[in-house]
Amino acid sequence: MATDLKTNSEAFWLTRFFGGKDKGSCVQVTMPRENKPARSAADNFFDHISLTREEARELSIELMLFANKREEESL
Repeated sequence: MATDLKTNSEAFWLTRFFGGKDKGSCVQVTMPRENKPARSAADNFFDHISLTREEARELSIELMLFANKREEESL
C-alpha cells in the first residue's frame, strides 16, 4: 500500500511505499515529464526516482551541498 506524503512544492510529489523485507519503507519522487523523448510508455507522463530511507538520506546531503553552492566537482 502506498501513501502520498505532504510536500511544500508543486514541482514534485512524494509517495511512501513498502519496498519489501530487504528495503523496508521507501519513497518515490515523481515529477511531470516535459518535452523529453519517452524511453517506455510510462515515460510519456512522469519521471520518478525510488529511494530507500538510507538512499534518501545520502541524496539529501548532496542536494543540500548543491543548493548552498558547496558542491565539489568530480575530475
